[in-house]
Amino acid sequence: MCKKEGCVFCEIASKLPDNILGESKYAYALPDHKPITEGHTLIITKDHYENFMNVESEAIKDASVLAQETAKKLLSMYPNIQGINYVSNQGAKAKQVVFHFHLHIIPKY
Repeated sequence: MCKKEGCVFCEIASKLPDNILGESKYAYALPDHKPITEGHTLIITKDHYENFMNVESEAIKDASVLAQETAKKLLSMYPNIQGINYVSNQGAKAKQVVFHFHLHIIPKY
């Protein structure tokens, strides 16, 4: 795995916590530590890519499948979900805070 010194998501990837919702070869699903809604989850690449544009094609495909599996899991965990937003911010102007690619899965009720 590529690691970037001081990157919180690289640190997490090196020792995955018990509360992950799923894991694949290139990514993991982790509940957001400041959820916008109940079930708000992040899909985070294990290797360090600054944003969506930099993720290798095999890794982005893998992360997309994990996102789909995680969304299905969330729908079974929270049956009152009426919709889901999938969001990835790229760049400071777009409100990217952690410069390591991640996809937000935000359930809507």
